[in-house]
Parts: sequence; structure tokens; C-alpha cells
Amino acid sequence: MMIKTLIWNIRSVKTQQAFQRVVNMQKEHGFFIVALMEPFQKKKFIDKYKRRLGMEAAISNVNGKIWLFFDAVVEWDLLIDTEQ
Repeated sequence: MMIKTLIWNIRSVKTQQAFQRVVNMQKEHGFFIVALMEPFQKKKFIDKYKRRLGMEAAISNVNGKIWLFFDAVVEWDLLIDTEQ
């Protein structure tokens, strides 16, 4: 089984063209996991971006510099949560 994944150091989701490219790639490829590094946006807005991607779940690391979006609710054990 192949799990389609996009990992991108986006360096700001607030740049409309950058996040729109993620949305377009998601529509075209149907990623199961999207990981965005350095979104330069407060992590309280992660749900807004989750909805725009059409993903089921989202989580960020402790300082909000890594955002993960999942196309299904998954269960995992967090081993370490440190700053980037």
C-alpha cells in the first residue's frame, strides 16, 4: 500500500499563491498526509487550513512550526514534542 504524502517547507501559508499550490496539489494527487514546515501562522488557525485542504485531522508541534494534516483520523503515540 502506498501512502501519498506531501512534505513542504512552505515558509508562510499566508502567501496566497503558496497555500493555493498546496490546495491544487491536494486536489490533483489526493495526499493522505500533508506536512508543512514553517507555516508562519499562529497554530490556532490550523483548522481553517485543514478545511481548505479537505482533510479530516490536523496537528502541530509545540511551537507551531510543523503542521501535519491527515486524510483520516489516526491514532499514534507521541514520543517527543520539541521545538524545531
